[in-house]
Amino acid sequence: MIIDFHVYIGKSMVEGQLSVEDLLRSMEETGIDMSVLCPVKTLDSSYREQNAYVAQLQKKYPDKFAAYCRVDPNTGELGLEVFRRGMEEQGLKGMLLHPWEDTYTINDQRVFPYIELAGKYNVPVMIETGYPWLCHCFQVGDVAQRYPQIQFIMTHGGQVDSSGFSQADADRVIANCPNIITETSGMFSDETIESMANNMGPYSLLFGSHSPWLDVRLELYRIRRAHISEDKKEIILGKNAEKLLKL
Repeated sequence: MIIDFHVYIGKSMVEGQLSVEDLLRSMEETGIDMSVLCPVKTLDSSYREQNAYVAQLQKKYPDKFAAYCRVDPNTGELGLEVFRRGMEEQGLKGMLLHPWEDTYTINDQRVFPYIELAGKYNVPVMIETGYPWLCHCFQVGDVAQRYPQIQFIMTHGGQVDSSGFSQADADRVIANCPNIITETSGMFSDETIESMANNMGPYSLLFGSHSPWLDVRLELYRIRRAHISEDKKEIILGKNAEKLLKL
């Protein structure tokens, strides 16, 4: 089973859009069995409408889609209530935090009540990672060490781009934080995927495409062509995601 754990659905105010029809077509063409939907950035800073949309898609296509609840810690108690609704009424599968688009520092105290609430519901927290000063991988590592009982998903291999400039930083964070799993979209190179899978184990990696901003075909191809065993590829492409989604 292949699960893409990082897909943005809808039209973003930051540019870029992906319709459900185009996503389903892409999944059929690439052989992806399930996608984890993330709400896009819009003028609705509470993300109530966007979360309702992905919840609706998850309900309509339960074999194709799972969805995460996006919240903005800048909204305070309102955001906490949005998350409670996402868990208790909409059946969403985890928390998504995007410090870059919503403008906050991931290890700021205003974020901690959100992390704690995710812990109460026993769901993972996915953090858009790599952006300097807001969510560098060291800052994500700081949060993960504060809350060792919570599973964190660090996107993009812990880096903001494919330069590899922060690879040593990301490696250190992953080695020191067993409660972090790293999503693969935009990772520095095939060699990085191979090194992490062989040195830290395949359970440290989670396939995601960051579609529509990155090409799902290329992201999938990079896993498939990596010089690692087929068993490790299966773990990265699907089994880790199945565990996180409790399938």
